[in-house]
Amino acid sequence: MQWDVVVKRIEGHQAVISFQDGEEVIIPLKYLPSQCRVGDVLRVEVYFNPFETLERLLKGSKTV
Repeated sequence: MQWDVVVKRIEGHQAVISFQDGEEVIIPLKYLPSQCRVGDVLRVEVYFNPFETLERLLKGSKTV
């Protein structure tokens, strides 16, 4: 899945990004491209990684 989002505000070390439906999410700046500014359009992609999920389950990771 992928979405285009807009950087709405930068507050300290966090950015507020807005999806097309108006939903807003706060994300630490360290996860955004360097020199990211208010008004920039970013592409967000999310993929399911079944192999990593299985590996973590088999190792008993508590981060799943």
